[in-house]
Amino acid sequence: MKRLSILFISLFALAALSGCANRKIVIVNTDQPAPPAAKNKGQAIASQKHLDNGLKQLNKGHYKQASDQFRLAIDKDPSNWEAHYYLGLTFQRWKRYRESTDYFLVAIDLNPRDKVWVSKVRLHLGITLEYQGRYRDAEREYQLSMSLNPRNTEASERWERVSKKNKHKSNERYKKDKDDQDDDRDNDHKG
Repeated sequence: MKRLSILFISLFALAALSGCANRKIVIVNTDQPAPPAAKNKGQAIASQKHLDNGLKQLNKGHYKQASDQFRLAIDKDPSNWEAHYYLGLTFQRWKRYRESTDYFLVAIDLNPRDKVWVSKVRLHLGITLEYQGRYRDAEREYQLSMSLNPRNTEASERWERVSKKNKHKSNERYKKDKDDQDDDRDNDHKG
């Protein structure tokens, strides 16, 4: 319970310091029961074999076959967090970004205590969000990834890039709003 309190306080502080108080922060609900583990050792072994086969297919770029194998691994052992992660990664590489998000979140939920692992998953969740054009959400995931593993240089590099995109996007919105206000004033003076 103390760790959970520290986690919430840390996330709140991170949100406040980054100036994203009005942004959404996704916190994985660790109070939900984890999916049931494999019913027996045979199912756990079968799950691992499907995971291994899925990795082979993923490395070959055979996304359909990889996703089938990862789903079979999850069917055999729903608590196989690696299968959830790699299914999310498969969908990410397949450019099926919306589908990848849920699997990344489940992978975090199943193995929340390994900070380096969660940092890696958060990095890929950020990449998925960035590819969807959700730069603020991606920036937040990169920040979370860096806070969990300061050595995650890819998260740092991606955070810098997406921060610039956010700043540019904000400047464009500001200019558009200002131009709209100027147009409204011009119309008021004409009418």
